[in-house]
Amino acid sequence: EEDFSPQRVLRDIDENKNLRPLTNIITSSKLDEIYQDLPRGEDAYQFLRGLASSATFIQHYWHQRPLLLKQEAGHRDWIPGIFQLDPHLKLIDDSYITGYKTDEILRNGTKTDTWQFIPLKTEPSRPTKWKDVEEALQGGTIYFNTAGSLWPTLGALCRLTTAAFGFPTNVNVYVTPPGKTLSVPPHTDRQDVFCFQTQGVKRWKVYNPPPPKRGIDPLNRGKAGDVLSLEELGDPVLDIILEPGDIMYVPTGFPHTTDTACPSSSSHASDTSVHLTMGLDTHVWGLTMAHLRWSILQKGGKGFHMPKIHDDQERFWKSMESLPIGFLGGENWIYYLQDPTTSSSFREELMVQLKDLMIVLEPDRWNKEEDMPSDEEFQEAIDYMISQHLETLLLAQETMFQNIQPKEAETLIKAFQGSKAQEKAMEEFGKFSNSEALRNVFAQRRKHQEERLRSISTSDNDSNK
Repeated sequence: EEDFSPQRVLRDIDENKNLRPLTNIITSSKLDEIYQDLPRGEDAYQFLRGLASSATFIQHYWHQRPLLLKQEAGHRDWIPGIFQLDPHLKLIDDSYITGYKTDEILRNGTKTDTWQFIPLKTEPSRPTKWKDVEEALQGGTIYFNTAGSLWPTLGALCRLTTAAFGFPTNVNVYVTPPGKTLSVPPHTDRQDVFCFQTQGVKRWKVYNPPPPKRGIDPLNRGKAGDVLSLEELGDPVLDIILEPGDIMYVPTGFPHTTDTACPSSSSHASDTSVHLTMGLDTHVWGLTMAHLRWSILQKGGKGFHMPKIHDDQERFWKSMESLPIGFLGGENWIYYLQDPTTSSSFREELMVQLKDLMIVLEPDRWNKEEDMPSDEEFQEAIDYMISQHLETLLLAQETMFQNIQPKEAETLIKAFQGSKAQEKAMEEFGKFSNSEALRNVFAQRRKHQEERLRSISTSDNDSNK
């Protein structure tokens, strides 16, 4: 019987250490620069590169099941140094960085079954004080989105993760006081995430994806008013306590809930809990087979809706597979990146995979009711997704995640500019695909970022007078 235990993954990681970075915008020459922003950065990269190269992880865990790697098994004592309350979070004092806290209805127990957060402070234009954080932590969880653009250690971790996996990344920070019976209610995310526990402890329950609920996005359950009940979920596939140095992988769409009401036997149970969720953002930025299919059909004026897809879990999850890029790409991917004009194997291989998937999704449609799009249409879309869309996203993030000074307004301005660049990439994706709807959605989001950017610039100018 094949061994795909966590211990097998750890052996893979040890065997794969010291591999060169994947061929992407972060090359070997940049690693030394990144290490300067992250204590034990080389150890972090060797772990991430080893995991990305683990055949056991790719074949048995990626998009299939969660994975827990305990600290004592891999001696990952570099993890707590990535981000803690002191000194890292305390850099927020007198900065314009802000975050979110669980809504009062979650804190007082009025409603505990859906994800609901509010701004950390009521006046976004004033500098954040450490007192704001202390007050918000008295009642529940606080969190910080896109934290890789706001703290240098987290920016370095994002860059190292991109170097290892070849995907766009994003890291959030979650901070919860000890003894809370609910940190966040059951919900799903559209990212594949690696959870790094850096301080304190947190209990996680992870569940298999529930049966589809008509009209509700399976990657956004338990949010925006949707309730994901424990009865709907059944028994968890993982029920564990993360301690400092532990890492857990949670596949996209797998529901989970957290708390800090952990047994007092843990030596860290009385500490404030800090964990990082590092997202590999293929679904967020359209780097999936479903998005590639949609782009080809939308651009060609063909119907792309599949009304019953959410009723068939197997077909739905097949369609949501990530594109075979980065650590999933193999040799043909590397050759394609080196010279897309002469290396056709990757493009042809992906075209065959997508055609096969389209037949699985709609077996009565293709070559029976109508012809497939032409090979030229497939190739044009593949080239756009890789040579323009992916590259634009990675370049935007490379700028966002370096040269970070948390107390400087320029850092926050650069973070918003990076977010704008990513929204612009999706806007251009809509334009390429002849979708005014997608263009307008991300144009509005970009406009919102511009308004927030003007507010920050005005506040900074006022404070300097």
